[in-house]
Amino acid sequence: MTFYFYLSNYFKILNLFILISLAMNGGFTMKVVEWDRKENINKILIDILEIDPKFSFDKEKEDIYFLYNEEDLYGYAVLSLNDIAELKKIFILPKLRNNGYGTFFLKHIINWLTNKNFGSLIITNHKKMNNFLEKQRFIRTQDGYILNNLRERKKQEENMLFISKFAICVNIILAFLKIVAGKIFFSMSLLSDGLNSLSDLITNVLVIVGLKVGSNPEDKEHPFGHGKIESVFSVIIGTFIMITAFELIKDNFSKLISLSSENNLNITVIPIVVTILAILIKIFQLSFMKKRAKKYNNSLINSLLADYNTDIVISTSVLVGLFLSRIHPVFDTIVGFIVSIYIIKSGYELIKENSLILLDSQDDELIEKIRSEILQFKEIENAHDFRMTTSGKDIYVFADVRMDKNKTIEEAHEVTNRISKKIKHKYKNVKRVLIHIEPMYEDD
Repeated sequence: MTFYFYLSNYFKILNLFILISLAMNGGFTMKVVEWDRKENINKILIDILEIDPKFSFDKEKEDIYFLYNEEDLYGYAVLSLNDIAELKKIFILPKLRNNGYGTFFLKHIINWLTNKNFGSLIITNHKKMNNFLEKQRFIRTQDGYILNNLRERKKQEENMLFISKFAICVNIILAFLKIVAGKIFFSMSLLSDGLNSLSDLITNVLVIVGLKVGSNPEDKEHPFGHGKIESVFSVIIGTFIMITAFELIKDNFSKLISLSSENNLNITVIPIVVTILAILIKIFQLSFMKKRAKKYNNSLINSLLADYNTDIVISTSVLVGLFLSRIHPVFDTIVGFIVSIYIIKSGYELIKENSLILLDSQDDELIEKIRSEILQFKEIENAHDFRMTTSGKDIYVFADVRMDKNKTIEEAHEVTNRISKKIKHKYKNVKRVLIHIEPMYEDD
């Protein structure tokens, strides 16, 4: 086997991730334009009044943003920018509402405010926007809705991206050192460990893609967001890892058959030094990342930290194998077998876990807990036909509930809102609870 063939394939997969990431980010043809105060506002007002005759605007105290699709005006937003940013109004053409345009527009505004170092965004005039704002993680207050910690969110994202990029650089160095040393000195255990470092490299890319793409909000084409892209990548990675690890086992088996005293001469102090250096780098990397990530409970970063603990164990096993191979080369091959089998196991678990997510496997324990929460509301007579889907870390729950048939639409809507708020507050990964109301009759 030519190991560099696998190296080139890994970078082909890396390019695939980049292409998919670009494709996923290109879902909207929308653009947001900020009003240039030097521009004559009267010309703009003509276009705005055509889509919203009730438009009002204080040009001295307020800023305005426009949502365009090519040359067509689709909506606008009015902001007052003082110590705290206030969104006075956000307007989307009625025919385009509930299609993701408002979410796209609001996200752009939040990103713009974050980059301008505003700490919070408040919305006081929120008629008919309650559900929309709550979906975007706004918190209801006495005066309206508020989204806090904008600077902290930006800092967290930058921190997570820095951690991932740092990890990529480290794994490139480690993979290169291990593979080159393994090829030169015919160490199958070191080659297998090099493959593991390449797998870590792809995992790091997955984290970056997950942070960039997976965090994008729902839109018309992706009603449950983009989080499932993480699982798609994970299945691809797991499959390739398993195929490559099987090839390594074949090579280990071939080497085991052809072992001779000549092989023993190639296991010098250099592969041992390379492995010790790799262990020290991994320990430093783990310590550094734990320190940078301890404030943030991010599932992708946490999985990386768990993976690095395993890497240290694998590299330590390789080191033991290299020491023992100076006695007899068979020990290096045995360790190579063990590492390759572990990599297969890791690939299988990666495929299994993420395939279940893609197939919308149900978490029965979570569903039962949510069912119990719903039944605590006195207005609910029964709750059944629960379903859930997962997109990244976000969970969407569907349920049918039975309620008194004499309740008005407004009353029933208020009950479902209270249910949704309680569940989302208690189970942080539950992003949305979609409830279908059925009437309860006397003979039921």
